[in-house]
Amino acid sequence: MISPRYVINPLFCKKIHKYFDCIVIGSGIAGLSTAIRISKHMKVKVLTKSMLSDSTTWFAQGGIAAAIKKPDKWENHYDDTIEAGQGLCDRKAVKNLVKNAPKMIEDLIELGINFDILEGEISLTTEGGHSYPRILHAGGDATGEEIEKKLVNCTKNEFQINFSSEYFVLDILTDNKNNCIGVIGLNTASKSIEIYPASNVIIASGGIGHLYELTTNPSISTGDGIAMAYRAGASIKDIEFIQFHPTVFKTNEGKLFLITEALRGEGAYLRNKDGKRFMLGKHPRAELAPRDIVVKEIVKVMQKNNTEYIFLDATHLPLSMLKIRFPNIISKLRENGLDLKNDPIRVFPAAHYLNGGIKTNQRGQTENIKGLYACGEAAATGAHGANRLASNSLIEGLVYGCKIYNDITSKKSDSAIDKNTIEAVKKLISCRTDNTNDKYKESSKQEYEIENLIDKFRHIMSKKVGILRDKKSLKDAKDFIDLHLHNKNFYNSKDKNIVEFVNMLTVAGLIIKSASLREESRGTHQRNDFPKMDNKHWKKHIILKKDKFHFEPVG
Repeated sequence: MISPRYVINPLFCKKIHKYFDCIVIGSGIAGLSTAIRISKHMKVKVLTKSMLSDSTTWFAQGGIAAAIKKPDKWENHYDDTIEAGQGLCDRKAVKNLVKNAPKMIEDLIELGINFDILEGEISLTTEGGHSYPRILHAGGDATGEEIEKKLVNCTKNEFQINFSSEYFVLDILTDNKNNCIGVIGLNTASKSIEIYPASNVIIASGGIGHLYELTTNPSISTGDGIAMAYRAGASIKDIEFIQFHPTVFKTNEGKLFLITEALRGEGAYLRNKDGKRFMLGKHPRAELAPRDIVVKEIVKVMQKNNTEYIFLDATHLPLSMLKIRFPNIISKLRENGLDLKNDPIRVFPAAHYLNGGIKTNQRGQTENIKGLYACGEAAATGAHGANRLASNSLIEGLVYGCKIYNDITSKKSDSAIDKNTIEAVKKLISCRTDNTNDKYKESSKQEYEIENLIDKFRHIMSKKVGILRDKKSLKDAKDFIDLHLHNKNFYNSKDKNIVEFVNMLTVAGLIIKSASLREESRGTHQRNDFPKMDNKHWKKHIILKKDKFHFEPVG
């Protein structure tokens, strides 16, 4: 059964806003940096379903990767990224990423980002998979917060950028020629269905972490951008590859707190319940092996020791260094009665980053819909392959956001575009576009017990489609997805939780489909029933589009 084209029929639109040259969905580093660049040339609308600074970027502790200091060079960064990606990186994408990274750092500094300084130079550290110190950081372990604050302040000073927070974009609008003509969304304050016409739309909506019980992501990370792109006909690539961060701490209140990989970069150890370092002999870089390798070993140790945690030990490191580099971690642990200098910390893996997403080319364009772009975690540029190299995410959002800026601003100006786009929107809402019911589904959350369903869904995803998978577990999860994804009662609802649930189900279905097809273990995709990497049959990408799939060779 084919899913409905829209979660809410455009016929229910109550208001059409004025035309914008460009709409950006999301307010993290990818979305805001791109909006700032484009606003020098045209009017930009930034839409976000939460508050402006509520993004995954804010929670990025470790830093941002760039080869800015000798003896390191972009070729080394390239080699490390390729190695981490385990055969599925697009080499052109990686080269674009690492060669442009130093310029992106210069741009951030020009915007006022204050990276940490040591002895008069930018301080650099090492993280898993990196052969040289190339991770820039700010505020010790508050890099994302520093960048997000400065970007938000910069965007507020740009008169050609207009914001609407608490506006939940539901779907991408397209005409009969597959041109992007705007977005339809829910004003969560007024409960009004509204349309923003635009000929350029950039999806920078972040990741999918909230599909899982344990995640480092904020609750807004429900895969909305990927779901709406898929419904619009865009291709989805490499979505089976979901990275779990190795070291996450649970507070006394039960909340999760990421402990940056940079702590291991500065020399912290991973130990089992008996105090033994278990990464020695597992990889030449021990605790600084690529994340997928570290996570696999952690899972083995937890299973062997019958525990739900291992220990992160920084007690041997100098207190003076810890205070400078990790003030937020020290503060959080102190709130929970722990001392980083004296206490080994209980940690465990949690869903962290989606390697795949909306397939784009090297200009950030989706391949199926003219005028639709994607960048940041929502996009699959090809740079990460089967496993993202630590701290490559923030820099990728900047690099490919800049590629999108170049593409959009290179287009010839056409005064008729806005008129044609608005006419196409009016035509769209004047006739039936899907087979959903004519009435809003105003049923309460309690009637469908949506919160309980979401909790059950997240539990199933964690147990059946998490770090380890197999044919049976994936089938069990698919049965749950199929039962609810095609429930007509979940469509044409103005309940934000229900819409998010539809998006979560949609993305989960895509993950399960790709994970079921890929009968091997590679990078962040690990199958118990196919434990080995199979380059003969599976050194290729899985592309999903409109309930169909095909394979694509590695570039």
